[in-house]
Amino acid sequence: MGVSTTGAAAAPGLSPPKTKTKINVCGHYILSSSNSLSFPAKPPRPSRFISIIRNTSDAAAPAPTTTTSDSEIEVPEGPPSLISALNVERALRGIPITDIDYYGELGIPKSCRSEEVITAAYKSKVDEILKQGVGEDEVNKKLEILKESYRVLSTAEERRLYDWSLSRSQNPDTYSWPFEVDDTVTAKGDPPPQEPEDFGPTRVLGYSFLAWLLLSIVMSIALNVS
Repeated sequence: MGVSTTGAAAAPGLSPPKTKTKINVCGHYILSSSNSLSFPAKPPRPSRFISIIRNTSDAAAPAPTTTTSDSEIEVPEGPPSLISALNVERALRGIPITDIDYYGELGIPKSCRSEEVITAAYKSKVDEILKQGVGEDEVNKKLEILKESYRVLSTAEERRLYDWSLSRSQNPDTYSWPFEVDDTVTAKGDPPPQEPEDFGPTRVLGYSFLAWLLLSIVMSIALNVS
């Protein structure tokens, strides 16, 4: 690194004049006043590091949570369905899927399959509970059980699973299929009359085959004779 100084010497008793110094620092020429040197400022760091820090802080920030009021939560209209993989497994093992006697709650026999009878029994039980004059909480609890009983017994699939569970829990050593315990009559009324079968095309096809057979025999005899 070379340093060169230009200018006259200072006179005695006078302040030294300002001189200019030229310094070669790694190829950069800097002009400065005497008794003070200035170096190039440190170059700023790339903005990439700043963006990385910002992204990191943004990622570390907790995600905002949205709170919903109780009025916005959807409440199911009725109790959950009995049809589930867990209940099927319990029925297979002979374990009751529920501790509620749906037939007993409605006061109908287990052989009852009539929707009219089930509906009438449900309405009668509701009126009976409302006339008891008990507390509101107890009334609501009994009404929920009645609604569940009516829903299960008035739905063919759920009633079939419930009856199957009763049969398996009462006779765990004897296996039975769900449709074996369901004695519901699926066909109501007389079946529709069937249309008479049309034998015309069958006769035409048979006569055509017979004529072709006779013609082939006649042609075979004629060829042999000639």
